[in-house]
Amino acid sequence: MERTEDPQVIDYVLTYKRGDGQRLARERMNFLREVKKTGLSLDPDVTEQLSTDQGTRPKQIIKIHAPFNLLSQVAEKMRLKMPLNVESTATPASFPQKFLKYFVTDDEADYFSAPYRHDKQNIFKGIENKTTFFRPAVRSLIVNYILNGIHIPIESHKDKVNLNEDTEMQSLTRTDDTTKDHKKDGKLKDVPSLSYLLMEKAFTSAFTLHEGPENHLGYLPGASSVQENGGHHNSWMDLNNLWAKTYRMQPLWKIRNYFGEKIAFYFAMMEVLLLIFILPALCGLVIFIYGLYHSISCHNAISDVNTILQENSCSLVCSTPSMVPEVAEEAANQIRNICDNIAARKKNIEQIMNRICAFANHSDCTFQILPDDALGVFKSSLDNYASPLFGMIVCLWGTIFLEFWKRRNAELVYEWDVESYEDDELVRPEFYGTKPDPVTGELNASTSGQWLKFVLSFSVGILMVGCVFISVLAVVVYTTWARFRTTDSGSFAQFCLTTVIGSILNALSIFLMGKAYRIIAVRMTNWENHRTQTEYNDALIIKSFAFQFANSYSPLFYIAFVRTNNEQYFTRIGLPGLTDNCGELNNCMLELSFQLLTLMIMETLPKFAKDIFSLYCSKKETTADCSNIDEYILQEDQKPDVGDFTLEEYTAKVIQYGYQMLFAVSFPLGPLLFILTILFDMRLDARRLLRTNKRPIAHMAQDVGQWFTILELMNIVAVVTNGCLIAFRSEFGRGRHFYEKLAIVMVFEHVVFVVKILLLIFIPDVPRGIKMAIKKEKYEAQRIMEAECGH
Repeated sequence: MERTEDPQVIDYVLTYKRGDGQRLARERMNFLREVKKTGLSLDPDVTEQLSTDQGTRPKQIIKIHAPFNLLSQVAEKMRLKMPLNVESTATPASFPQKFLKYFVTDDEADYFSAPYRHDKQNIFKGIENKTTFFRPAVRSLIVNYILNGIHIPIESHKDKVNLNEDTEMQSLTRTDDTTKDHKKDGKLKDVPSLSYLLMEKAFTSAFTLHEGPENHLGYLPGASSVQENGGHHNSWMDLNNLWAKTYRMQPLWKIRNYFGEKIAFYFAMMEVLLLIFILPALCGLVIFIYGLYHSISCHNAISDVNTILQENSCSLVCSTPSMVPEVAEEAANQIRNICDNIAARKKNIEQIMNRICAFANHSDCTFQILPDDALGVFKSSLDNYASPLFGMIVCLWGTIFLEFWKRRNAELVYEWDVESYEDDELVRPEFYGTKPDPVTGELNASTSGQWLKFVLSFSVGILMVGCVFISVLAVVVYTTWARFRTTDSGSFAQFCLTTVIGSILNALSIFLMGKAYRIIAVRMTNWENHRTQTEYNDALIIKSFAFQFANSYSPLFYIAFVRTNNEQYFTRIGLPGLTDNCGELNNCMLELSFQLLTLMIMETLPKFAKDIFSLYCSKKETTADCSNIDEYILQEDQKPDVGDFTLEEYTAKVIQYGYQMLFAVSFPLGPLLFILTILFDMRLDARRLLRTNKRPIAHMAQDVGQWFTILELMNIVAVVTNGCLIAFRSEFGRGRHFYEKLAIVMVFEHVVFVVKILLLIFIPDVPRGIKMAIKKEKYEAQRIMEAECGH
């Protein structure tokens, strides 16, 4: 029996302030009349009221409901795929899948699907309940598509337009004729109304509602709140219990049904990354323990060095300068098979002996080397002879991660029916053309004009990268000056004033420069006029990451490959006498390790602190009166927008991924810290999306976009950087001739690249079961369609 729609389903909410002026009221009313023309229903219908300022609340709430027939027609126009009444054959489970099933939180069945047809809706699964046929994510996406497709002419306000980059779809109501009427001489004459009205504050907010906790069961706004049997089902509660409160596998189907494929793909990739990097994390922990054992042994062996030094008369050695190297050599031999970097340690012993001879009273002086403190022991443990093995493991594991992700992505693309999304993707409402296509007559952007915009955007990016290099140079000058001024201070005080403060300054510079360029990148990408949302997203990703690469990694590359005894560089910039090195032992791997640890912590702490504080504040807020849906909506309206969630999260995680890959040999504890960060951050993100932010529009996606290409490039660069670190900076390559170091780099790179190629060959991108399921789905869909046409 077919059920009618529940009148309480709220697909979208608009709010505005009463009494905000006649111009805004007039523009808002024109837009709402266009909304009614599309078939959407308004509650209350302010277009039929004599005054739009009626009511006692300072804010007017407009609840928008989409009738099923409208959803059905637009779904066909958007070429959405919907499930058929044929359940998909389960693919054979691999051993890891059999093991992980005990942690799985998804129980949704997968069905064969086909492009939705309004005139053949009876062949699709669940059509008997029109309220739940379109899942919540699809309902919000369709309504958002309709609302953002409404355009109004704004000739008198066109200079103020700054469109929202988050709008995805092309006009539903605009025809080719109206498009031509609103464009003249290639100049924009109309814009997506909702984006413009939000910018002008004619509407204060536009969002979809969370279904809310149990105390709102009487007024659940989402379509999934009504089950086929007439009962109530709360998708928000499912996600809160299975996702935000547990550390099991991600409920990806439920995330996709509630937040859309774009957000679900992010959490799917983070889950694969977390699982794949468990083994490198354990290997790094073992290698760190191995290095810590040797570092402690070296610390204890310093007493043997002091024994040798104290056996030599200070007055005799100081009066015979030629004895200083001999005594230092004898002392260094005591730790030759225990400690690393013997040449630098011997040089350090000579410097200490010469300093004592120069300033101490020769009659009662003694030679003594102070052992490393706990911090020094920790730093020394990070660079050991096992580092090359760890670097090779991480480089190979990056390839394994991407290969497994390609397989997982293929599974999700098939199960979520988005394999043709980018081929069928519609034009962004913000796109405007200036040249008619000779075949279709559609307006396209000028190729020469777009290339000019791309060149200008690239120039702005280069300028910002130059600012990054200036900030790095400023930090280098500070640390060098601080080291020069604290020569007579204790080692810990010097370490704090140079390494610690320098690392913090680098982290602050990265944070501030990143925030500034984020604003510039969005504006430049808006100006470039991309045709589809996927093209827009890819362009924004490339800009953002290209800058973040220079911003985040330039201090590390400087320490790893440039920082050394470079007095001549300071002389050239007018600072003679200063030199930048890596401490007493000139071990840049130790400095690199600490800088890497500082950046990993400093870049995640602000976000964690902000998210935890927001969650704490949200718990203290008074729950709205569940007997009044408007009060609940006003409470939701107070929540901040989530913004471009995936761009921010991908950027942060890919930067952290780069720290592990590019400089793996310098910090074996990096992967362990990385997966702990991901595990904690995923739960914070789940709580944030469900509790502290407005519900985002459920955008669709076919994959993770350009982020995959960036990760592939990162893996390639990592092989080179780790090879050079092993040969020129690590204990393994220290003391060797240049040709030997070059040979180490060549052997490391060739071995890793050969194994990478073998992995690419032997791990198929698409599982065999998925290939068979795709073929069967096409066959079943065609058979059902032909049978329906026969009737």
